[in-house]
Amino acid sequence: MATREFYRLKLGLFVRWCDEQGVTTLQQLTAHDLRRHLVSLSRRELSSQYQNNLARAIRAFLNCCVRDELLAVSPFNKVQMSRLEKKILAALSAEDIQAILRSCTSERDKAMCLFLLDSGVRVSELVTLNVADVDLNTGVVLVQLGKGQKGRTTYIGARTRKQVKRYFVERGKVQPRKPVFVSERHKGRLRVDSIVQLMERLQERSGVAHCTCHTFRRTFALSCLRNGMNIYVLARLAMQTSTSYNSRPYLPKPSP
Repeated sequence: MATREFYRLKLGLFVRWCDEQGVTTLQQLTAHDLRRHLVSLSRRELSSQYQNNLARAIRAFLNCCVRDELLAVSPFNKVQMSRLEKKILAALSAEDIQAILRSCTSERDKAMCLFLLDSGVRVSELVTLNVADVDLNTGVVLVQLGKGQKGRTTYIGARTRKQVKRYFVERGKVQPRKPVFVSERHKGRLRVDSIVQLMERLQERSGVAHCTCHTFRRTFALSCLRNGMNIYVLARLAMQTSTSYNSRPYLPKPSP
């Protein structure tokens, strides 16, 4: 449904432009017309993503016309797609991390933030962790990948282990088969959407606009590179993150 709406809107803009240019049939449409249309978009100072979306919709439509034998060849074959701007994705600075930790209102929230920063786990993996999966003596964390798949191993450093222990003491009655992180109200396993909502609250309190679960994971990766990890090793660790935050000097210590 969303895909159909996407093409309806984008192609509607293109058809309107064609009418204004006197192009009323598919056979009249040329590669030169398409280039002129793309140039007209660039002059309107639209984002590169928006321009690229329009071009993709037109290209897909003309390819469908070829498959339906309405056209012999797509005129878009001779047109170069507009380039997307390369965006530099944000990572958390030392000041950002301190602000986020100060904005945490419970030992659990602070432990979760440190855990994400230290281990590089995805939020979907964080919510599946049980107490037995985390060795607070060695820092070894076994990440379960689902039924029939082998788990992978990552690590948390001494600072994060200390904070998780504080959270467990506050929580009380921690059993091996219970989730590491539970709802403060219902004591059941946290859900992904609950953590996303937490990040939104921390974003508002801390003023850190890019406070998201994935930014924590990106910060983890950047920290690995800053500490000398080979980029190819890090690429292989994208699915099997296994390093520690112990040597990352800019990670603030949990408040006593």
